[in-house]
Amino acid sequence: MRPAFASTPSAAAFALLLLALLVLPAVVGKNLLPPREQAYARLGWGSGPYPWIENQIYHETNDIDIVFIGSSHIFNAINTPYVQAQLSARLGRPAVVRTLAWGGAGYDALYFIARDLLAQRRVRLMVFYDEHPAPGIRHNQTPAWFRFGSDAGLLAGLAGREQGLFYFAAIIGMPRNLLSLVRPNLPAPLVTDRPNYWETVVSGGNPATQLGCLRVRRGFALDPAATFVPFAPYMPATAARPADALVYVPATREDFEFSHAPLPAWSAHFARQFAALARQQGVKTVMLYLPVRAEVRSTVIPERTCWPDLLGDVTLLGIPPAKLFGSLTGDELDKIYADPAHFNQNGQEYFTRLITPALIQLYEAAGKH
Repeated sequence: MRPAFASTPSAAAFALLLLALLVLPAVVGKNLLPPREQAYARLGWGSGPYPWIENQIYHETNDIDIVFIGSSHIFNAINTPYVQAQLSARLGRPAVVRTLAWGGAGYDALYFIARDLLAQRRVRLMVFYDEHPAPGIRHNQTPAWFRFGSDAGLLAGLAGREQGLFYFAAIIGMPRNLLSLVRPNLPAPLVTDRPNYWETVVSGGNPATQLGCLRVRRGFALDPAATFVPFAPYMPATAARPADALVYVPATREDFEFSHAPLPAWSAHFARQFAALARQQGVKTVMLYLPVRAEVRSTVIPERTCWPDLLGDVTLLGIPPAKLFGSLTGDELDKIYADPAHFNQNGQEYFTRLITPALIQLYEAAGKH
């Protein structure tokens, strides 16, 4: 077998190159990093709805009344134009309601994108969802928005292994960061003659023309990548009413069920960072419960932890699944879910109309503090 290197000097040169790559994130300080905007401009529609997110953070400058922010659950669940229309009617002026959502859960992504948004725009009410990824999963775009030179201090308090994972992400992202200094990325256009990924593969329409939300026109499929049932418009006939929406207070404590299983340390860490950011910016936060298919018969709102204990001043809002779905059969439920975890357009319409009055009430209450 031929040796991996032709000589000792060539092996040494390779080792030095590898060492240089490993220490590069620690050597390149924040003053040598490209503008933060480049973290989004480098990501096209195939990576997620980042051209829309970049536009909302760095190009649209007006204040936001309500922003729905988080991963795919909230992306699919809220009809943003409907909420904006209802809030506009209530306020007697054009309201500004936006969704900034992406694929892949994690409180790290939620923190970084919320931080970038709040650095550029004022937000009155921020509505998010429990960002719980599958065990062992980290967000695949972490190399884009975590930059060690400017963000290392955020890792204080995490175990060495967790810090190492974020440092590794910074290593992966460093070549693109340095390239952006030489040749800045241009953001992808929001609307073109050629449909983007979300229009063709997901059948959800262009988020940029829907105030950031995704309106999935698919029937149910167990696997999101599998063949799905053809979409057919459907509005469930249930006894559910907007008054069924509950905010967590002492009087509704029995309607919420909190798990005692500990959260992953890194998840809790960035959840606290997110909550602290919102407090510093004076933003009212609402954690919105979005039921997955397996929870539809639950008489209580299940939560992974007692979020007010972890996050402080956060409002928990939801509708108990048994009230939300009533006696809908399995076949009827399949008409409002695209897969076991996400609403399709039917479910989005149904859920949004029921939850919007409570969201508007919380928006009005946020203005009184």
